[in-house]
Amino acid sequence: MITVWVLADADKQIASDWLGASLAWVSALAIGFSYVLVSFILLKRHIKVTVLLGLLLLQQARYLDGLDQVLLLRGQGMDLAEDVLFLLGALILASGITLWVIFTYRLSTLDKLTRVHNRRYFDTALQQHLLFRRQEPHRGCLLVMDVDDFKKINDDFGHAMGDKVLKIFGAVISESARREDIVCRSGGEEFEILLVRVAPDTAMDVARRLMTKIADATPHSLPILTVSMGLTAIRAQDSVDSLRRRADKAMYQAKEQGKARIVQI
Repeated sequence: MITVWVLADADKQIASDWLGASLAWVSALAIGFSYVLVSFILLKRHIKVTVLLGLLLLQQARYLDGLDQVLLLRGQGMDLAEDVLFLLGALILASGITLWVIFTYRLSTLDKLTRVHNRRYFDTALQQHLLFRRQEPHRGCLLVMDVDDFKKINDDFGHAMGDKVLKIFGAVISESARREDIVCRSGGEEFEILLVRVAPDTAMDVARRLMTKIADATPHSLPILTVSMGLTAIRAQDSVDSLRRRADKAMYQAKEQGKARIVQI
């Protein structure tokens, strides 16, 4: 009876070891499949390398665990190797996934050409600003800008030059904005800046400095770049639509009055 019990217990242990090994190898295959999938995804090189390295280390840890179960490679050395590989793999993979999330988020909120925020992000930020800053004495201002004669630049100098002009605008505006201000390309050749906690007089000074910097940044092959601007202060009862309508109205008045000027409403 004792012999039968010992043999039965041994059979159960062997079955358990094989089951553990099978699960370890299945997980290793699943990680390998993930590795192949990630390798085909278009990502920045450092993000892809980080994610793939993390997956590779995790796969090796699971593979060693499977060998340990079947071949009974017991010992502190094997256990330590499994633990180190698993820990390193998990940390590196977590870092890679974090970078991946940040990269994806930035892609979804930035304009691809100018690298300033896109309209969707700006509308959300503007809505939050109106909600939380409504009671402040200086709620800020909205400045809307439109590149003058942009169609003529595209027609006379080509779309590549038009793209270069938009990049210049984005760079100049971003460099001129404060950390708390929010810059966006709202569409075509139109840009917007939310000037946070700025009085109208100060916002007008900011607009004038932008006019000068944009002109100074003109490529040598082009006539001096100018921009029409519409400026309006945020009011307590404003919504995103009412604020933007007022700023757009001011900008169109600047166009009608001869371009290359700032109109404040």
